[in-house]
Amino acid sequence: MHPLTNVLKYNVALLLKPEVGATLGLDVDEVHQTLGDLKVDYVRGQLLLTRTTRGVLATGQFHTALQVECVRCLEFFHLELQVRMEEMFTFTPAADPIYFIAERWLDLRQPLREQILLTLPIHSLCRLECKGLCITCGQNLNEGPCSCDTEEIDPRLAALKKLL
Repeated sequence: MHPLTNVLKYNVALLLKPEVGATLGLDVDEVHQTLGDLKVDYVRGQLLLTRTTRGVLATGQFHTALQVECVRCLEFFHLELQVRMEEMFTFTPAADPIYFIAERWLDLRQPLREQILLTLPIHSLCRLECKGLCITCGQNLNEGPCSCDTEEIDPRLAALKKLL
């Protein structure tokens, strides 16, 4: 495998002239990448580029990590993901597929961003036992209990409490 990388852009000049079916394998090891609105700590994996009649088929398995917000306590945490990708890059701009090879360069940033977004869990939790925030004062309950009165009484039964 030959690393021909420059910020998730790969020179595919070697695949533009050969016959259909020619392949090129690449090791991907990039750190601190910005993929649109995503800030990724790293992207590591293997990428296989295959020459087709329409362009270059990029298939790969990647391991990546990014900072996401816990849906319970709203703290940011480090989330690791396994991402699979299979995208066609055409030689000239086309409506389908939307990716194309620009001046011998294949840019993985947008398709990789989309695959990461599809892989992200809907509800990201910093840990399974996350206690979240107090609904009254907003204190992070993972850091300790708050001083709020947690006793809730149904207003319809409040009169009965006076009898105790």
